[in-house]
Amino acid sequence: MNTTRIKILAVTLLLAKAAQAQSSLLNYEHRVVRAAEQIARIRADSDYAEEGLPYIKRLVPKTEDVQTPEGLLKVDNTWLWTILDSYSKETDRQQRLARLNEAEGRLKALDDHLKRGQAKPSEQRDQAADKEKIREILSRPEYREKEDTFIGRTIKKGIAKAREVLMRVFESFSGLLARIFGASRSGGLFSSVLLLILLIGALFLAAWMISHIKPPKRRSKKRVILGEEVEADATPRDLADAAIAAAARGDFRSAIRKLYVSLLYELADRQILELEDSATNHEYLAKVAGHLPVFTPMRYLTDRFDFVWYGMFPSSEEDFSRCLARYREAMQGAQALASLSRS
Repeated sequence: MNTTRIKILAVTLLLAKAAQAQSSLLNYEHRVVRAAEQIARIRADSDYAEEGLPYIKRLVPKTEDVQTPEGLLKVDNTWLWTILDSYSKETDRQQRLARLNEAEGRLKALDDHLKRGQAKPSEQRDQAADKEKIREILSRPEYREKEDTFIGRTIKKGIAKAREVLMRVFESFSGLLARIFGASRSGGLFSSVLLLILLIGALFLAAWMISHIKPPKRRSKKRVILGEEVEADATPRDLADAAIAAAARGDFRSAIRKLYVSLLYELADRQILELEDSATNHEYLAKVAGHLPVFTPMRYLTDRFDFVWYGMFPSSEEDFSRCLARYREAMQGAQALASLSRS
């Protein structure tokens, strides 16, 4: 009898362990929400990161099995772990906040898509399409390898330039030595001593000139707004031009992001809102809630920004055209508000 009970208990434990190895779509969605909340808490209190980061990783493991309406699906959450690890290694405050904003934004976008997939049939236009969308979201290989940043490219160019200059100096120095020793063989001791004195004098002169050269003024530090690195002296027009250039290359996702950042800069220039390193797109939207001429088109741009950038969905020329129209509408609203404040 005891043996039978032990067997039953063992089977029960195995079933419980198997149940823990997989979760329902609803359970996964709840854990995604809690992970986003933890990111927001770390953003408000960086000291909490030591406790919060491991907790987030427990909430959203690297890989797990999720039960979807169409069956069991293996989900890869490596993208989130990569962002969190990058946050831990980063030392620059703006870059750390950018990592947190990126993680929180993508978690919220994922949560929004998961909620849509779990909507009742009466609330769905096409239930089968929504199920397929969930599978596509969870199965998609997340995030391409990032290209070098502007800073990284600048450093690489600087190293290459320095190497080239050092090679030229070495070749010149080798030529001078050859001339000195060549002169000693053909012109005697006096010629070689004279050339050596001239060489030493030239080196001292070069050292003196270098010591008196004023270092160039450091350029203003770049700002990082919603993950976008922007030169401190950039203007909203510069960012809008960059957005149009990105769209011309077919990179509509980046183009929509640059439009959104351009609008934020315009609103900051007109003192309608204040740029903050830790602010998210929805927090910026809340800041202009009392200004309908700006709020209405900005709300559309915020939704598209979430869907296209954080949601990692592809965009199109038509999508960018609609965003550009709303961007111009928001810019006109900002100009109108600024005119009213001056009058």
